[in-house]
Amino acid sequence: MKKKWFSTIIIMLALWVQPGLAARGHAEKVTAFVHVNLVPMTAERLLPDQTVLVKEAQIIAVGASGEVAIPENSVIIDGSNLYLMPGLADMHIHTDTNWLNGGWPVSPFNLFLANGVTTIRDFGPKGTPTGFALHWRNEVKSGRLNGPTIYAAGPILYGPADNAANIVRTQYQQGFDFVKLYSFLSQEEFQEAMATAKALNLYTAGHIPFAVGLDGVVAAGLNEIAHIEELDFEFLDFDRSRRLGRNEWFRYILKRATDQMERLPDLSEDDPNPDFQAHIEKIVRQLKASKIPLCTTLAVGDVVLKKLFEPEGLASATTSRYLPFGFIETLQQGKDGHQMIFRGYEDFAPYHYNLNQLLLRELHRGGVTLVLGTDAGPAGMGLVPGYSLHDELRFMVENGLAPYEALQLATVHAAEVINRMNRSGNFGTIEVGKKADLVLVDGNPLDDIHNTRKIQGVMASGRWFDKDALEKMLIPGIPVTAAVKHVYDQHQTHYTSFDIVIGKTSSGRLPGSIEAISIRGPAGKLPIQKDDFTYLPRLDAFWFKTPGKPQTGTYSIEVNSGDQKGSATVIQAVVKTIPLPDVNYFKPKSGATLQSEKPIFSWQRIKTEEPLYYRLEINRIGGGRVYSTGRVRNMQSHTVPGGVLKADRSYRWRIRITDGDHWTTVQNSTRCAWQTFHVR
Repeated sequence: MKKKWFSTIIIMLALWVQPGLAARGHAEKVTAFVHVNLVPMTAERLLPDQTVLVKEAQIIAVGASGEVAIPENSVIIDGSNLYLMPGLADMHIHTDTNWLNGGWPVSPFNLFLANGVTTIRDFGPKGTPTGFALHWRNEVKSGRLNGPTIYAAGPILYGPADNAANIVRTQYQQGFDFVKLYSFLSQEEFQEAMATAKALNLYTAGHIPFAVGLDGVVAAGLNEIAHIEELDFEFLDFDRSRRLGRNEWFRYILKRATDQMERLPDLSEDDPNPDFQAHIEKIVRQLKASKIPLCTTLAVGDVVLKKLFEPEGLASATTSRYLPFGFIETLQQGKDGHQMIFRGYEDFAPYHYNLNQLLLRELHRGGVTLVLGTDAGPAGMGLVPGYSLHDELRFMVENGLAPYEALQLATVHAAEVINRMNRSGNFGTIEVGKKADLVLVDGNPLDDIHNTRKIQGVMASGRWFDKDALEKMLIPGIPVTAAVKHVYDQHQTHYTSFDIVIGKTSSGRLPGSIEAISIRGPAGKLPIQKDDFTYLPRLDAFWFKTPGKPQTGTYSIEVNSGDQKGSATVIQAVVKTIPLPDVNYFKPKSGATLQSEKPIFSWQRIKTEEPLYYRLEINRIGGGRVYSTGRVRNMQSHTVPGGVLKADRSYRWRIRITDGDHWTTVQNSTRCAWQTFHVR
């Protein structure tokens, strides 16, 4: 256990990928789909009895069965009576902290693949550390991680934003595929961000900032609008010069919308308001001329209505078993984010959704480029990754698009937009030379869009998953959350900490129900067994540390309990040693006697370019924890609430400094020596 296996540091993501789900076949062999009905998406047509050859990640031949020579030792997939279509793209999702900390019963990556989604575009992480999506993107590309191809934006540029130009420039240097601009940017911040992105030739997509408006984003050359619903605000009369915070803007807009709703026209197509219709036509012409594509994301409006008016129906839906742990409970308590935002303004939600559907129909008729997106991914959204994209396809058809036209939004149009992003959009059709992203379904999707759900197998970048493998992906295993941390302590020594938490939904009595724990690192299986771990009953956690820094690479943690298994994958990020804080600046000094019931603890911040997070911990002398803060960015002092510390008792305190705000996102940590004090 004394070996130093490690040299850098990592960032955790919980994937729960079941063993045995590696792609079927070998990348160097040819895979042959034979006797398949082909939906090539090059035109609205069906080609019966076709053969498609794939080698590695590329389509190398397409033609009538019997006319295409199949190489010897090819992997044969019989497509008789089945239909082969291009893989689907969800062009608007968000990765989330819960993807990292075991918050989903099934990995979102599995949910996407099992639903034929072979491409996703991350519009900025929700509460997760900078850059982790880049690691996922690279792991998928290298074949070390099974999942859809990822295109990623950096952290969302929300506004107000200090030095927007530097933020855009940093994201470009980090290698993100585009930048996401949000609703709360001021005119100045928006223009600064846009000018910088244009100079760098970096694709821009996002909301229409309230302070800017549609005319402003078109004039500035915004490349893409993130939601159709962003156009809703063009029909409202409100003061764009206001400088408001995030929640203030939302409440202000909702109030203005509710106040004006009575004079807004009926949205019936049978009796359209002429002035309103003229305004819509002007917007459509403007977007058509500017060639700005929009993401659909009707699924958001649909789920908001369910949250507000049919929460029990949403809770009992078949796919809701895949929603993050705790979501249903929060929904039923009326504490969901959308329930809170719309409280008092519920009547606007149906109008909002109906307007979005009307805009969808008019944009489609007007020839504006649309791409299919759902906004799935965040824990509180209520949208199940993968399944929600099929709902989005259904919404398209229900609003007048033919099945072929709806599929274009998730295939051909998606590829076109990726090309506009200066990235490889070499997918979306089944042609020689295109990437092998394919879905095999039982039924013609051009006849009935619901047939896209009848998936018999998925190929993602040339890796084949048959129906059995896909079904196994959807089986919840033991919920496991894992983290590996580099720690620098008060003795100026380095060690690596392994933390493995078993989720509350696990059956069996801990720790005995867990029979085995194994860890595979970059150099192979590590000589660590279950008995090497310390069990922490308060946290349902197993903990182990070993001297030295972590080694560069990927760690796979697996736990076994009878015939159940659970796993987490930990991926390298960056490595650094956070300096120890100087205790000479600590107040109170070690050994001090305190008289205040609400003492103030303070320390000197470590100066670094990257943000650091500070946590105050107070323990009893010779005892356990009595108080701790969360991990607070750049915190320099904290007042302990009254009633926590008792008179005539002695305590000890210290500061932990980390580079993440959640234990699963911490990559590097340092902690000072304990300081003692007595309360009189």
